[in-house]
Amino acid sequence: MRVHFTNLGCKLNQAEIERLARDFAAAGHQVVGSLAQADLHVVNSCTVTHVAARASRKAAGRARREEQGRRLRTVLTGCHASERPEEAARIAGVDLVVPNAGKDRLLARVHEAFPDLVPEADPTAPAPCASLPFGNTRALVKVEDGCNMRCAFCIIPFTRGAQRSRPLPEVVAEVRGLVSRGYREAVVTGVQISAWRWEGLRLADLVRALLAETCVPRLRLTSIAPWDLDARLLDLWMDRRLCRHLHLSLQSGSTATLHRMRRPYTAESYLGLLDQVRAAVPGVAVTTDVIVGFPGETGAEFAASLATVESAGFAKVHVFPYSPRPGTEAEGLPGQVGPQEKKERMARMLDAAARAERDFQSAHLGTRQTVLWERPKDGMGHGMTDTYLRVVSEAGAALWNRFSEVEMVEIGEDGMVGRIVG
Repeated sequence: MRVHFTNLGCKLNQAEIERLARDFAAAGHQVVGSLAQADLHVVNSCTVTHVAARASRKAAGRARREEQGRRLRTVLTGCHASERPEEAARIAGVDLVVPNAGKDRLLARVHEAFPDLVPEADPTAPAPCASLPFGNTRALVKVEDGCNMRCAFCIIPFTRGAQRSRPLPEVVAEVRGLVSRGYREAVVTGVQISAWRWEGLRLADLVRALLAETCVPRLRLTSIAPWDLDARLLDLWMDRRLCRHLHLSLQSGSTATLHRMRRPYTAESYLGLLDQVRAAVPGVAVTTDVIVGFPGETGAEFAASLATVESAGFAKVHVFPYSPRPGTEAEGLPGQVGPQEKKERMARMLDAAARAERDFQSAHLGTRQTVLWERPKDGMGHGMTDTYLRVVSEAGAALWNRFSEVEMVEIGEDGMVGRIVG
């Protein structure tokens, strides 16, 4: 069976789709890059905003539009399928809905639902290769799932359930296997990886084990809750394999707005945490998320949020307009911000985000950075530094999945333009 995967949403979704691709490949299926080649379409959906939910429905319906006389099955999984499974099942072209709770058994569910697509076992055939199914240099490794928080705007606790963690030995074994398959960077991901707990151990213990017990060339961390950063983690950046990059989700730079969001910190304590992180990890890139137009956000609160973002020195800011999600506390809060006002605030926050990214890039002009090169695009090499800087270089096109030393010579449309020097 030829399988095409479509992913929407967060890095956690991406981690899951990559692992599913490896599972399907190991079972004898072929992972393909387009629907035109596929017998099965697996869509890992998102519902964090109404835009993401709409995109998920559209992606799930693509198979019906592209069948062209052949039988193409579609499986819809992920958060949209979990939030509204009955509605998901009614989407034209969807043959099977697998909510998040059943995602770990998705391969078995597919085999049960479509027995004619199960590959025949051939004992003489070599073991199928599950290496780099998407041509990626980085593999995302899910270490925890779910969330016990009840942020007023967030639907994740409803779609992914209570927080739970994978055992440390299981994560270490997965990273070892990924390195043996050729991956050069492992990205530790989850809803918020700082919530990882196992037999009294915390995230710092997991990261220490991954550095000590695997030979992964690069290890990157994703979303860490600003109220749950284990100070012991900061000592681990002495190992240069640990990327100098932290994603600390701000959501709002106004303390009053944060209070209504049910976020357990203030704008001031967040900025204090940034000072602590930067003192411990020189050159660290801090990325974040910000919501604009949360219910009750006054002009003064937005101004405070904007000022916080402008003063924080972020490497990258992901900006989202508030999107009401059914069943969340914020859906019923008074003071909903009108669409025109929200649009204007979005424009101002996006402008601040662009300036922050440009300032971070400018600070690296003339420096030499180690770049891990990814699949080339249109004849150009694309890669990433450990500090989350996107780098492009024509010479890098021949260096897929390799490291090289690169001088940052200018800022281009697709990131930093680099000159390979070693």
